[in-house]
Amino acid sequence: MMLEGLRKLLEPEFHVVAAVADGRALLVTAARLRPDLVITDISMPEVDGIEATRRLQSTSPGIRVLILSFHAEPSWVRAAFDAGAWGYLTKSSAPEEIDVAVREVLQGRFYVSPRVARAAVLPVLENAPREAGETLTPRELDIVRLLGVGLGNKEIARRLGVAVTTVRTHLSSVYDKLGSASRVELALYAAQAGGITL
Repeated sequence: MMLEGLRKLLEPEFHVVAAVADGRALLVTAARLRPDLVITDISMPEVDGIEATRRLQSTSPGIRVLILSFHAEPSWVRAAFDAGAWGYLTKSSAPEEIDVAVREVLQGRFYVSPRVARAAVLPVLENAPREAGETLTPRELDIVRLLGVGLGNKEIARRLGVAVTTVRTHLSSVYDKLGSASRVELALYAAQAGGITL
């Protein structure tokens, strides 16, 4: 029922090439058809959505993955992005939000639903140091936003006209201030701080 509803939602604007019901079929079909985007659930028979995302990144790195799941817990969100997902929505997302997420991911931007971003980012922010002067500088915010759209340190340095070592120094400062442990958490922070899309 979910597959059929998703197909009906997307078909007026997008070319839906296939719909499958398990992770193994997803991997086989994606390898054969090479879609621009795969929308997957985490809880699938055969191969779960996290593992399917990880495998797609190694076998078909050009395919972007958008997770649509009942799971909104931060551990699932981090696992999805660590595996290579570009977006994460809950199944309770409105059809308009699904449409926006698909468009954003296809344009090469991360997308995290506000509900998911809040759940993933608030623990990081709650554990962040509260000392005066511990807010992010404008340059640090620029770097976090660029990291959020998937740029590496070299691309960020080129975009901002600074040295790669400068980017690394600013990122180190950001990690210290936010207490976050990964680039994924910084991307989620950027989603929460700057709206939804990155």
